[in-house]
Amino acid sequence: MYGPFIFYHKIDLPPPDAKIRGGYTPPKRFAKQMAFLKKQGFVFYTVSDMIDSYLKHGRFPSRGIAITFDDGWNDNYENAFPVLRQLNIKATVFLISSCIGQISNKAQSVGEGPRAHLSKLEIREMQEYGIEFGSHTLSHKLLDRISPEEVKIEVEQSKKQLEDILKAPCNVFAYPGGHYDEVARRLVKDAGYRVAFTTRYGPVDHFDPFALNRTEILRRDRFVYQFARKVRPLVQV
Repeated sequence: MYGPFIFYHKIDLPPPDAKIRGGYTPPKRFAKQMAFLKKQGFVFYTVSDMIDSYLKHGRFPSRGIAITFDDGWNDNYENAFPVLRQLNIKATVFLISSCIGQISNKAQSVGEGPRAHLSKLEIREMQEYGIEFGSHTLSHKLLDRISPEEVKIEVEQSKKQLEDILKAPCNVFAYPGGHYDEVARRLVKDAGYRVAFTTRYGPVDHFDPFALNRTEILRRDRFVYQFARKVRPLVQV
């Protein structure tokens, strides 16, 4: 099922070594996209708030949308957070717990160098504003390609580490690359998460809280009309 969930990776210009540039959204373009949503009267929710509304009413809230980010890059703080704060927009960031405060290439495309992730201080500042944080596993391994024992470590240890930092429950999860199988789905549920996101691999004909699809906003979505064409079908009126 495709709900009113969109996601970004990096809010930045691609560096020279970036061979795959789709995950880079230029900061000025991101600001225009958020301003468009605000002007159009969309209502912003964290993932948890959106799921609470669905479970209570059997539908997503009218004109509701959830902005999400994968991997927890430092540019989410440097370039996205000021825009979210200025426009009073809630969002959810999915963190790779072993990368917090690190310069790492665990979630980088092949050929790209290491990149800075959010620090604990940045995470706590964003959390105080109202940004929600979820798990994107311990080390960004594709969960359908590792053993059940490794999956269990990836989903359970990341939850524990994030809850130690956030001093709050970590209830939301995003599968790295969107990849999952039934073993991963079950272990994520057993770990105590309330919802888990794939990208385009979940069912489209019914609501499955542990295989919800999201729609990625890509670098090629250059113009506001392209962005609007992606977003409008997702949102209930």
